[in-house]
Amino acid sequence: MSGFSFKQFRIQHDKCAMKVGTDGILLGAWADIHHAKRICDLGTGTGLIALMLAQRTDDNTQIIGIEIDPCAAEQAQENVKQSKWRHKIQIIQQDIIEFTQNCGEKKQRFDLIVANPPYFAQGIDCRNAQRNIARYTQQYDHLAWLMAANQCLSEQGKIQFILPIEQAENLIKSTALYCNQRCEIIPKQGKVPHRMLLSFERMEKEKKVSQLVIYDQNNQYTHEFVELTKEFYLKM
Repeated sequence: MSGFSFKQFRIQHDKCAMKVGTDGILLGAWADIHHAKRICDLGTGTGLIALMLAQRTDDNTQIIGIEIDPCAAEQAQENVKQSKWRHKIQIIQQDIIEFTQNCGEKKQRFDLIVANPPYFAQGIDCRNAQRNIARYTQQYDHLAWLMAANQCLSEQGKIQFILPIEQAENLIKSTALYCNQRCEIIPKQGKVPHRMLLSFERMEKEKKVSQLVIYDQNNQYTHEFVELTKEFYLKM
């Protein structure tokens, strides 16, 4: 049976174009849950990040995962149903722009909005349309994702993404929101950063900039990476 087992839940991902990966795990472990009573995971895919946030938050926290692909949304629902947090997570199969516009009109607000959005501009087609949707920013660019999230963000809320370095830097320059926190992800000691965790808010605050190295020179997980993810990985 395909899937990925964590300490407190299991993710099946055979129906999803994009499988469980380090990027989603990083965001799910890094996201700031303090004061977050209502959380939205845009483009939830397998439901991984939603489940990680469910593990990290109080029992009365409400989490909504939005996924446009019907197969992925169905699998996310199955993963949630098999978990101990099915009472606090709702998966909705819908376009993120439609969802956030509706929330904006109804004045529904979230304290934390997270996303591991598609990374790449349209290039060589993937094997199928489902993977195209998951991988490419062919329908909405990252700024559109950020502005969509802003429509249903609470006044003190945070929007947190993980993106490749170049796309992250471009997004920071493109928005009027304040990037108050960023963490550069370095795959191995001595390498250059390849990903960035970003936190946007409506109000400017003291900037926090950090780095996280995943592997040391001996190809072992660093202490910092273990500390961040130890509540999830079985091998830690």
